[in-house]
Amino acid sequence: MDEAYDLIIEGGTVVTADSFRTTTVAVKDGKVAALLDPESPSSAKRTIDATGLHILPGIIDTHVHLRSPGNSEREDVVSGTGAAAAGGITTLMEMPISTMPANTAEGVHGRAEAFDREALIDFGLYGAAGHENIDRIPEIAEAGVLAFKTFLTPPPAHREGEFFGLWCLDYADMQNVMAATAQTGLRHSFHCENYPMLDTMVQRLSAEGRTDGPVHAESRPSIVEDTSVAIMMAIATYTGGPVEVVHLSSPNAAQLVREAKDRGLDVIAETCPQYLCMTDQALADHGGLAKCNPALRTADEVERLWPYLLDDTIDFIGSDHSPFLRHEKQNPDIFKVPPGCPGLESMVPLMLTAVNQGRFTLTEMVKKMSTRAAEVFGLNTKGQLATGFDADLVLIDMSERWSFDMHACFSKSSGSMDAVHGRDMHGKVVSTFVRGVPVYESGKIIGKPGHGNWLKS
Repeated sequence: MDEAYDLIIEGGTVVTADSFRTTTVAVKDGKVAALLDPESPSSAKRTIDATGLHILPGIIDTHVHLRSPGNSEREDVVSGTGAAAAGGITTLMEMPISTMPANTAEGVHGRAEAFDREALIDFGLYGAAGHENIDRIPEIAEAGVLAFKTFLTPPPAHREGEFFGLWCLDYADMQNVMAATAQTGLRHSFHCENYPMLDTMVQRLSAEGRTDGPVHAESRPSIVEDTSVAIMMAIATYTGGPVEVVHLSSPNAAQLVREAKDRGLDVIAETCPQYLCMTDQALADHGGLAKCNPALRTADEVERLWPYLLDDTIDFIGSDHSPFLRHEKQNPDIFKVPPGCPGLESMVPLMLTAVNQGRFTLTEMVKKMSTRAAEVFGLNTKGQLATGFDADLVLIDMSERWSFDMHACFSKSSGSMDAVHGRDMHGKVVSTFVRGVPVYESGKIIGKPGHGNWLKS
């Protein structure tokens, strides 16, 4: 019999955003060529027995900071996309913070070229939108970014160059920036924290001599996020463009998003595993190694956030992978520790564990971590395990119980993953395929740099 397909995966349970079924997945030329009845005769160059495993559409990570080019000691494109593949991620969306920021068309193309040479998985880029580069917003859109990003807080000290065109504090200026991005038709994403409020709180607590881990959460309580989200929703009502709240952590902010959606505003929201599966206790346990912005929330707030994920107020989940080396995260003064933690390799295990705990279903996970993101960002060949779509696949063992080991991870900043190190997990990534090509199998990265494609708007 002639080999009709390049790859056949048989015996596994195919999971989509609305169904489970035992189906043979046939792949040819990087696409899902057919979903076959298990009893149908078929042949391929390679056949994989996935009995006992679940086959999911590849995960789309909507929020990644590789910061490359630049700061390659923390992460580079090869290490970052390899870590992503090990975490079941087949497409990532890269935020514009870098020594080559995406704040001009030239910057976008420079970043894309650097990624194109080295990426193991597919990728899209956000563009920077701020008061400093408002006149460049049309050219950035034309360069092929999938969305825009703006911080509502100023750049960290000594990192101003990385953030040029990526921030705005004045709300009148912000209205102009949002009007400019609205003209492009691309979604505008915001890091929502009320800087005047948090700055006052940080100064007050610092004056009291507080430098401990928990004070980070005290200096950035939910109201800091809530008030910022409210202001962005108000401005978006006037500017009219599609907007997004990234890494939403506060249930009160989620309620504001729900109400804005109900009145017809084109707003979506993303959250992250740390806001669904961790609490501010991690700051007491691990100090700066658990510092992220927004800050980790109380156990009560974590519980109250989940319903907003389940009712689709929150559209999808991203990692907010933000790599820093261990020594950078260990300053005894929490206010001097850079915010952010690696998350590419822990995101899917954390959410699979949540599925096994009954927090949500595997179909809901597919919707929140693949299908919905593809819809929002126009990734028309991604996000579904269906005929004609890219053969981005992740094989999952839902039964495996294991302990997360940061020393077995591939990120260059894996040594700062104390917040998840040693955590009991239930459900594990077995292998990852990007357009039908295996990039991760059985604990090893086997993909080749340059396999990843740039996904443009």
